[in-house]
Amino acid sequence: MSKNNKKQVTHDKLRSTSLDANALDQPLREDHIVVPLVEEQLQVEKQWKEAGAALIKKSVETVTEEIPVELAHEEVEVQRVAVNRVLAEGESAAPRQEGDTLIIPVIEEEVVVLKRRVVREELRVTKQRLVRQETIRDTVRKERINLSSAGQVEVLDDAGTQAP
Repeated sequence: MSKNNKKQVTHDKLRSTSLDANALDQPLREDHIVVPLVEEQLQVEKQWKEAGAALIKKSVETVTEEIPVELAHEEVEVQRVAVNRVLAEGESAAPRQEGDTLIIPVIEEEVVVLKRRVVREELRVTKQRLVRQETIRDTVRKERINLSSAGQVEVLDDAGTQAP
């Protein structure tokens, strides 16, 4: 094989095996050959997918419990004592303590009504007689007598004149 054949074979071989054909379409120069190097790279991506499930069930259980508890309380005895005493002017009825007994006066307002007869005013009445003139109009009926004679009788009125 000659040197030119060797270049030709190499060029054809590179053309058939190369991934970048555009780089080999250029004519080869005797002193320089361009050989592209190609490599593959891995790209890794991750994705979530369901691998399974955990099932949790909750239930309510009712249980009756009894717990003893000690509770304290106080009882009050109320005794009502009638006093019926009128407080003096300016006196107040304040609660007071006698031993274990608290005395709370209960007061109320009492209505006091005094009746007195008081002459408030006098009325003086004087009579006067007054006269006034009025004209009254109304329709009245009057009876009149017409005297007439029949035949030879002469009829006279109250004045003694002959009636027509």
